[in-house]
Amino acid sequence: MKNKSVTYTSKTSEDFIFKRMVEEKANGLIKRGTFTNEIVWGNNSYIFPCMDKKRQASFKKGMFLFGMVRKDVKEYLKTNTIKLPTKFAQIEYNKELNEDLFGKITATDLNHAYWRIAYNLGIITDKTYTKGLNDDFKAVRLASLSTMGANKKYQKIKNGKLLDEYKVIYGDDNLKDVYKLIRLTCYKYMNQVKKKLGKDFLCYKTDCIYYIDTQYNRKIVRDFFKEKDLYMKQLV
Repeated sequence: MKNKSVTYTSKTSEDFIFKRMVEEKANGLIKRGTFTNEIVWGNNSYIFPCMDKKRQASFKKGMFLFGMVRKDVKEYLKTNTIKLPTKFAQIEYNKELNEDLFGKITATDLNHAYWRIAYNLGIITDKTYTKGLNDDFKAVRLASLSTMGANKKYQKIKNGKLLDEYKVIYGDDNLKDVYKLIRLTCYKYMNQVKKKLGKDFLCYKTDCIYYIDTQYNRKIVRDFFKEKDLYMKQLV
């Protein structure tokens, strides 16, 4: 799987390439994922978006971010040793809710949280960060970070036929740890805000925290995230 020529192409090309492999009785590999599918044929790796047509165009348009992120991360690892923070849950609820305290509920949602944290930690450069801010690139931003170093499980194609056999390509643990660092930093921040809110904390889910709506609580949350140089929006 090394030194492959990688081509990012349209979803419609996937069937065309696979049919050619069938016709030519070729050998190769195929992988279906959350964001993209991949066909490996000879020295070529073809990447296809696997989403509805409306999102395919923007995803394909933003696929350049994969290369930019990977380049930035490799540079980052040359001078940084990954030290993972304490592992907190991605989703957490207040287990001692007192319904008598319930008033109006509000939530603070971080804007492009993982992307911003990656930038703040120096993992991606200013150029990469800015290029990825286009609203159409939301899915690509997440995919370019989440797929770093991930293991890949491919279904084998032999003589143009799909086999019930698989090949696992193991990823890079250092790259995996970079993504873990980004995620765990986000959850650490949420846990810290949870503690500041005390009994008024309701729950947090990844990058959005819910709590009893008071001006005091809003200030607690807003001040904390501003201190961490994160962007946010208020939900009602």
